[in-house]
Amino acid sequence: MRLIRAVLMAALVFATATPAFAGKMTKVKGPVVVAPGMATVVFMRPGKFVGAAVAVPVWDVTAAEPKFVGIVDAGGKVAYSVPPGEHIFMTTVFGGDAGVRFQRATVEAGKTYYFHAHIIQGIWGLEPIRAAALSGSEFAGWDKGTTLLENSPKSLAWAAETLPDATRKSGLKPASVPEQNSLKVEDGR
Repeated sequence: MRLIRAVLMAALVFATATPAFAGKMTKVKGPVVVAPGMATVVFMRPGKFVGAAVAVPVWDVTAAEPKFVGIVDAGGKVAYSVPPGEHIFMTTVFGGDAGVRFQRATVEAGKTYYFHAHIIQGIWGLEPIRAAALSGSEFAGWDKGTTLLENSPKSLAWAAETLPDATRKSGLKPASVPEQNSLKVEDGR
């Protein structure tokens, strides 16, 4: 009886811990495409089991008002077109300000850049994937093992509802983003 009670309690905790926005992106068939005169930044989250209940929302906070990029679910990747230059992205995984992280990408037109979503120092965040890693077998496995996602009406509705909170959190943006959180022009391919 204790085992059954423990299993039911674990299921309840899991169900209530699942973010309201998880699984609301739409799967897309086809490769990541770079638009003419633009760069593409891909946010990927390989694997389907570790932290599967937690999705990673990404915001472009380069301008004064945050722009919703998408939600990176386990086993998914989101491609985002940007003009050449410097861009600042924000992830907001947990409530409060402790789960807010910022990343920078300095990009060149015609190239694709990658961030890897995973747990960093106990909190979900994005890590830049350097150019040298793009030709490696680990990256190839990640790329092959992720499905391209795009926003759906549900993810866009969630973004509209959470825009005031994202705007407040984007105000936490530091004066400069550390190098370990930054993609450089030469990291694209």
